[in-house]
Amino acid sequence: MKIGLRILLPAMLIFAGVVQGTVPVCAGRYFWVVRDGLTSPESIDVLIENASEAGANGLIVQVVGRAEAYYNSSILPLAAFQRDFDPLEYIIMRARPRGMEVHAWVNAFLVWSAPQSPSDSTHVWYSHPDWFIADKYGRSTRDYSRIECEDKGIVGATLSPAVPEVREFIADIAVEIATEYNVDGIHLDYIRYPNPSFGFESSSLEAFYFKTGRDPLDLFRRSSGAEELAELWSQWKINQVTMTVETVRSALRSASPETLLSCAVMADPFEAASHYSCDWRYWLSAGLVDFVCTMAYTTDAAKARELAILGTGINPSRVVHGIGIYNQSITSALTGAREALERGGSGICVFSLNSLSPDSTWMLRNFWGQTGHPEYPTDSAVFHRVSSDGGAAL
Repeated sequence: MKIGLRILLPAMLIFAGVVQGTVPVCAGRYFWVVRDGLTSPESIDVLIENASEAGANGLIVQVVGRAEAYYNSSILPLAAFQRDFDPLEYIIMRARPRGMEVHAWVNAFLVWSAPQSPSDSTHVWYSHPDWFIADKYGRSTRDYSRIECEDKGIVGATLSPAVPEVREFIADIAVEIATEYNVDGIHLDYIRYPNPSFGFESSSLEAFYFKTGRDPLDLFRRSSGAEELAELWSQWKINQVTMTVETVRSALRSASPETLLSCAVMADPFEAASHYSCDWRYWLSAGLVDFVCTMAYTTDAAKARELAILGTGINPSRVVHGIGIYNQSITSALTGAREALERGGSGICVFSLNSLSPDSTWMLRNFWGQTGHPEYPTDSAVFHRVSSDGGAAL
């Protein structure tokens, strides 16, 4: 019997692709936790147990989705189910004794994606309809139907990064959480434009014209200098998103300097900047964020390796490689994870804990081990850029 076990167990682990010791130490062993798992103490208990069994040392918990709070907020309306139960407080209480960090996941610009309008009259949907991004025809994403959103490749109604009040709104949410709850960090998601077809709301057009003397809508007209204009417009949009991150960083530094700041980003840094105006490589080099979680959810093995290589190409010690298990097996998802760790990535974040089967926790535990703890030392001061409007020069 002993001989049989000695042969069988390694074979099982090799089959799973998770042999202990085949990858470097994984310091950050994170799960994203989607808000639909936060509806009751019982549902959270199940998630915590699974995360613990998998050997996780950190949870990134979605506590702001659709501009609704899964915590006690004075800024946002509470999620519909929430009455006498505070999901964020409860998950902190349950996760900390298990040795897990808790980072508060905030959907930044995306504020609504349901078919029907928000039921709470205090929602930003009603209070600030002028804050939303628009297409080249000036039509707000607030007015898009679900079918139109899917057709245009967007998730839903999205706030404009170019509106200063939007940047302050997101920063206020981050500060409220960081000062009222014992979280380890704030994690910004949807900190990007949905795609190049949006960002043409009148306030943005006016701000860009004031800065450059150019009209972005000339990109759709037959006019000279289109290439130069496209470059100016692209960089200007990148600056708006970066200024949002700067605003949040500065606010946290002032109110809660020990709180980490991280972002969920597209894994390909070049596509992230050119298509989504999300220059996360710059954020890392400038110290605007403490780490990023790259979203490499592909099911294609070759693409997974490519994204791992691209994602760890700069500051790999501050890059946590994100994998998806909602759309593939854990064995398949670990292809890119292994590549990222071998290239110096600081950890793995799994999307999502909600999708993890209790029967599969051992696969992750055997893959990433149980040693090491995520460490992302914060910078001593906020990085400041000098330009006439507080953002990077065009």
